[in-house]
Amino acid sequence: MKASVTVLLFLSLFELNVSVYRYHFYVNETLSWQDAQQHCREHYDDLSTVRSKDLQDLTTNSLIKGNYFWIGVQRDSADNNKWTWSEGGEATITFWEDGQPNHNHEKCGAVSKNTFQLNDKSCSDRLGFYCMKVYELIVVHQKSTWEEALEYCRQNYIDLAIITSEDIMEEARINSTAADTDEVWTGLRFLAGHWFWVNGAGLGYNVWSSDGELQCPAMDQRCGVYNRTQGVCKPTDCDRRLNFLCVKKKYED
Repeated sequence: MKASVTVLLFLSLFELNVSVYRYHFYVNETLSWQDAQQHCREHYDDLSTVRSKDLQDLTTNSLIKGNYFWIGVQRDSADNNKWTWSEGGEATITFWEDGQPNHNHEKCGAVSKNTFQLNDKSCSDRLGFYCMKVYELIVVHQKSTWEEALEYCRQNYIDLAIITSEDIMEEARINSTAADTDEVWTGLRFLAGHWFWVNGAGLGYNVWSSDGELQCPAMDQRCGVYNRTQGVCKPTDCDRRLNFLCVKKKYED
């Protein structure tokens, strides 16, 4: 374990948030697929599960020097025509290179840097690879002020919900259906003249209603809720007592 940690200190990492709370890290070290899987499970959660629309962002990473990199897909051990994700579940791949997969003895999947598409490769090939950390939303069924909700999430999980993409907005919609209140706290706050997420992220993705962002909300309208009946975020009084959405690790250590 000591040697593994020492190696990690010299790896180049590149982080992208390209899916629902999936943070992808490129590891600039060439390993076999199985060794890459072991490395990811020791230091992250697993080899990356990706979607077709993620591939261009992942592939254009300037740290990738080789022609291919591993992701977390391999042939099913019981069925050569079936592919599975390293984290579990069948992989229904829509981004195979033309003519792929074409060798039953090539049992691991690698993405081509040139075409952004998947190829079957020998698992013993030594390639760079993407690891991931995976998080999800959870609704907390207690009625708290915004500050109390923030403290609870940080003590028990990761943080209040950060909604920075359409995918995460959909995740908020699905999870909030179980809430006891029509509105649930998110990690959205107005301070020093700006709205921001509590993890420091800006508001690049529009979460507001059609009225748009309130540039200078009243003093009692400076915390953000997700309204589950309207599917948008709104400003409200930070002292209201509402259910809330926390970000939690999907896979516990």
